[in-house]
Amino acid sequence: MSGDSKSSEVSTKQRQALITALPCFAMLSEKDSQELAGLMTELRYSPGEKIVEEDVLVDSIYIIVQGCAEVTHLVPLKKRKIKIKLSKKPPKMIIEPLAMLHPGETIGLSDIGFFSSTGKRTATVTAQTNMVLLYLDLKSLHDFLERHQLQSAMYASAEQMLRTRFIKQSLPFSRLSQERLMWLANQIEERHVALGEIIFQEGQVGDRCYLIRSGEVDIVTKNEDGTEHQLATLKAPTLFGEATLISHEPRNATARAATMCELFELKHEYLSELLESENNVAKTFMTLMVDRSRPAQNPNVTAHHRTTVDEQVIIILKNPDNGSYFKLSGEGWFIWQQMNGQHTMQEITMSLANEFDVFAPDVVAALISKLAKTGFVTQVDIEDVTMLAKQPAWVKSMLLVRRILESRIAIGDADKWLTALYNKAAFILFSSIGKILLIFIIIMGFFAFGFSTQHEILLFRTIHDSWILIIYLVPFTLLSVALHEMGHALATKSYGREVHYMGIGWYWLGPIAFTDTSDMWLSRKRAQRIFVNLAGVCTDILVAGICSLLIFVIPSVHVQAFLWLFALFTYLSAFRMLNPLQELDGYYVLVDLFDRPRLRQFSVMWLVRNCSKKTRDPNMFKKHIPEVCYWMACILFLILISLLTLLVQTFVFKILGFKPSNPLISLSLPIFVGFISCLGIIADIRNQAEE
Repeated sequence: MSGDSKSSEVSTKQRQALITALPCFAMLSEKDSQELAGLMTELRYSPGEKIVEEDVLVDSIYIIVQGCAEVTHLVPLKKRKIKIKLSKKPPKMIIEPLAMLHPGETIGLSDIGFFSSTGKRTATVTAQTNMVLLYLDLKSLHDFLERHQLQSAMYASAEQMLRTRFIKQSLPFSRLSQERLMWLANQIEERHVALGEIIFQEGQVGDRCYLIRSGEVDIVTKNEDGTEHQLATLKAPTLFGEATLISHEPRNATARAATMCELFELKHEYLSELLESENNVAKTFMTLMVDRSRPAQNPNVTAHHRTTVDEQVIIILKNPDNGSYFKLSGEGWFIWQQMNGQHTMQEITMSLANEFDVFAPDVVAALISKLAKTGFVTQVDIEDVTMLAKQPAWVKSMLLVRRILESRIAIGDADKWLTALYNKAAFILFSSIGKILLIFIIIMGFFAFGFSTQHEILLFRTIHDSWILIIYLVPFTLLSVALHEMGHALATKSYGREVHYMGIGWYWLGPIAFTDTSDMWLSRKRAQRIFVNLAGVCTDILVAGICSLLIFVIPSVHVQAFLWLFALFTYLSAFRMLNPLQELDGYYVLVDLFDRPRLRQFSVMWLVRNCSKKTRDPNMFKKHIPEVCYWMACILFLILISLLTLLVQTFVFKILGFKPSNPLISLSLPIFVGFISCLGIIADIRNQAEE
């Protein structure tokens, strides 16, 4: 409310005269009109001040005593009948004047009751002169009508608007549209609860939740020894009892009236409808459920500490139940220590704020949810209620297509058979003689590929339907990525570490494979972690080298052409995995080389926030060696990927017998590839700059 309230200058008789002049209050007795006049507050507005705004919830009524005001309404530009001169960017909505209000007229009231039938303002009212108004809030009017049983229709409208405004104050419903708020107000039922009355009992199956309109409610539970433990005291406008409706589990506590209470009851079917149709409501409920949970650590989880070269402490949690791992920062470790089954998320958030001066409830909720989903903590209900939404058929179809195009198949717990494979045969590859032999094959294979390239290009031009070889290449690409991951897995086993999950799959247009080498996080030796990161790339180069050597052994020209094509693909795949712009093998090599877990994030932050300020600092490179090296690696990769694209393009042109007349045609694809490679890091830089 923007009006100023001063000492009253409008007498009671003047107020009564204004009130009884209104048709909706004409039947009031002298006593009733005097009481209503006493409830009103005198307000003043200056020219240009808005008294009420369109589409805002109705919370009061006004009677104009002095001055005049303009009533306006927002309408779409295309619906206006008169012609106007359009600017270059015409507004989507324009203000259309409706009427002028003068002394004796009202804002919010009609002759028979309320102007609004939806509970929201239908127009904006702006003071045109100095104004004096009588103001009455909706709650006071509602209570007055109820006491005197006046105008049942008007009382019902006031009750509906009051409910709507009250429901909007409750966090889960705060972002509902006005139409949905009105719908919800029609579904709730009132319940009056006496002091000490049990609203629901622990262990019961619930079919409704409650919104406190007035009074206080104690939430209590029983300890193992039978004594009572009070969890919280709730006040208006708190919603409670909804968790059992979402989780379909018995009540986990007892709710008892601490004072006389007025409650709104909402049945399960209406709450379900909201969760299915309103994503914002569903997400808020999920957050509330996590917030009220009391997470407890899985007792089987072990914690392993490691200090990086820049003295940053990293804590790695290991869950032997499912072979999963989780990295924690110092703040994350503090949160983990608070999860003893006694503290709510809100209490953990406040402890974090007191310890680190960081108030981040969303971060705490996200961390607890992730830990719960991977089995590190218990006593957290993390069911994603947003998945309850009913999707249209076309959305379900698209989700099905996406699942097919992004399918993965895990090979159970791979550690047992990988251990057996390593102990029986693969250990030879990691012996001194085995490593020397593999390096020799890699070097010889690389030379063999170079020597055979010109011959194979000419061969492709003579083979009829050589494009069929590309089709044959598809299943072998899956073999290539599987061998890549096998390299990571066996390298991990060579250091006695565990590998629980392996698998293969398909991601849109290409095959993928995955290996969980998280157990290497526990290693304090950077060289070991770097070797495991490079093992996949080395495997690719080894496979490509073997194929290149076989070209000189196998006489079939078709097989030779296919081997060269497969070797080319594998070499390119190995090079792609070294891309530091993406979180692939090359990036993780840099991470372990500098022992900087979030190297990409820190490098972007340094470039955006500090680099421009310290360009003249002679010690800049010494102080920020990891960040400088990361960006140099990115630039080097962009140059090499552009040159490599140009080289491959030249080979393709030779195979097709195509000679571009303009050099720009040859350069267009490499430039485009370099540009596409930059997009991800550009997005990171822009996002960091905005933050």
